[in-house]
Amino acid sequence: MEIYRTIDGKISHFKGKILFISGPRQAGKTFFVEHKLKPNLTLNMDVSKNRIAFKQFPDFIINWFNSNVGPFPEKGEQASKPLVFIDEIHKVVGWRNIIKGTFDRTAHAIDYVASGSSAFKLRRQDKGDSLAGRAIWLNLFPVSFREYVGTCAPEIKLPEKWKAGNSLIELCRANLNYKEQLRGLWNDYIKFGSFPECLVRRDEVFQKQWLEDYLSSMLDRDLKDLHTAKDVERVYQVFQLLLEGLGSTYSLKGMAETLGVSPNTVKSDVNALKQVLWGFDLPVANVSKAKQIRKEKKFYPMDFCFTKFNQPSAEGSSFECVAACILRRGLYDDISGILPSLDLGFFRDYAKKELDFIVRDKKNIYFAIECKLKRSSDNNLRNFLAFKPKEAILLIEDPGIFEFQNSICAISIELLAPCFE
Repeated sequence: MEIYRTIDGKISHFKGKILFISGPRQAGKTFFVEHKLKPNLTLNMDVSKNRIAFKQFPDFIINWFNSNVGPFPEKGEQASKPLVFIDEIHKVVGWRNIIKGTFDRTAHAIDYVASGSSAFKLRRQDKGDSLAGRAIWLNLFPVSFREYVGTCAPEIKLPEKWKAGNSLIELCRANLNYKEQLRGLWNDYIKFGSFPECLVRRDEVFQKQWLEDYLSSMLDRDLKDLHTAKDVERVYQVFQLLLEGLGSTYSLKGMAETLGVSPNTVKSDVNALKQVLWGFDLPVANVSKAKQIRKEKKFYPMDFCFTKFNQPSAEGSSFECVAACILRRGLYDDISGILPSLDLGFFRDYAKKELDFIVRDKKNIYFAIECKLKRSSDNNLRNFLAFKPKEAILLIEDPGIFEFQNSICAISIELLAPCFE
């Protein structure tokens, strides 16, 4: 089964640029480039001879062109361009200077795409020339439920993905026509997680071993590459503590006391986990300066499948993690970057009244979400109505629910999940 990826529809908009595709390991970056973009030459920076070849750019690539395509053209003479794929480019020290000089000399004749597992390192940490005006950065996360539906049931006519100004509730209503089919697909998706290999295999024994290997390889290899002085075992313990407190705000001081280290050490470990494992913080949403606690944060792993290390996926905190992962991925382009257009956060006031998720900009609260395993009390949502969200949603794990009660709409997860990319 070849899984449909929405990034495919974005590529054509950026012809003539260096395309950088970053994302977590095993999200499908290399597979996507090899099978969809079909490069004419692939260089993997995990392979020593390929690294040597890359360091000889642009002379190496011009010689390759002369040998495999034809005489290297002058500017303005090349009609169609071969594609060169550089995998794991961030592993080469000084890659920015190399690719910039190569692009400036050969872009009229060759297209380039590069990948890396750590967007933070690709964009910010490696020193070198600026790629402004030359590069486009795209992220490829593990498979979204919308992509999974598009792959397994292309006959389902999903509405357009949610964007600011649209009604999320009406998009969910449009999915009601396929609610049984969507639920069947959701049960598989939630069971096997969103990493492509596990979704394709659908084997629980394989998935468990795969997740253990994934964690150990990421911590042993990538963590040591990026943070040479890190105690890997301690970072793993910090990760376990964060998962145990899933759905609650975490305390650096509390974890430091448990592990017998300083809070600054734990803070550094959490930042390393966010870099290497693409975990993320959910901050307090800026709703009311008089009624919020500012500095509290919740931690969520990159994918909800990681919760299986600590608790069954049916528990409330795990369901909240599922919703967090869906919203974060679906809104990633809007909530990340230098000038984000939307904020994703949770709300908690001094009376400890909490709401799981809020999406807003400077003027509007587009929707507020409270997560429940079953249709039950929506008091937190009712209290939050005073802030005038455009839509208030009680997100339910139970299947087939779509019902209004006053200003609140209870919606099952399989109806809401495909509304986000």
